[in-house]
Amino acid sequence: MSEASRRIQTLAVIGTLLAWASAARASGVVVAWGFNASGILAPPSLVSGVGGTASAIAVGALHTCAIQAGTGAVLCWGDNGSGEATPPPSVDGTAGSATEIAAGGRHSCAVQAGTGAVICWGENSDGQATPPASVDGTAGTANAIAAGDSHSCAIQAGSGAVVCWGDDDYGQATPPASVDGTAGTASAIAAGWYHTCAIQAGTGTV
Repeated sequence: MSEASRRIQTLAVIGTLLAWASAARASGVVVAWGFNASGILAPPSLVSGVGGTASAIAVGALHTCAIQAGTGAVLCWGDNGSGEATPPPSVDGTAGSATEIAAGGRHSCAVQAGTGAVICWGENSDGQATPPASVDGTAGTANAIAAGDSHSCAIQAGSGAVVCWGDDDYGQATPPASVDGTAGTASAIAAGWYHTCAIQAGTGTV
């Protein structure tokens, strides 16, 4: 299947997925409802309230990830065709945990607890699962992340600059000067399928 065909097919799926959602209630119990495919409506017991609860949650195309309350371990479920639902030891509670989580089309990212390093896994066809040195703990870290279809973004810790990587066909991975640290920075970040938005620090402007 060509990349163009895959994207068209993926967009068709996303149109359907608008009818389902997941949420972590005030009690921390993960509840899911709506369109069901690949087990996306079946959160594991470790966050469903049976064996644990969640402190954060993120929804991708056909997978969901959550941070387990108390342990900080990342748990994912649903489609795992590209490994998007298999968090690495660095954040799954084996060798590390997470403070922030984001789920994209077929990839996921987390901010590692303690280090602030961005860790990503899953599909990496456009480099969306390979965070740059500026946020991966080599030359800098992050305090917030977001994941789109095939791109990811983070707010660099300390500087507040928005850093993005991955697919940039529509400029979604090229943050403007107003938030990239040149003429301004950001306090919050969100990624859509082919676009990205941020709240500018100081002004509150989107």
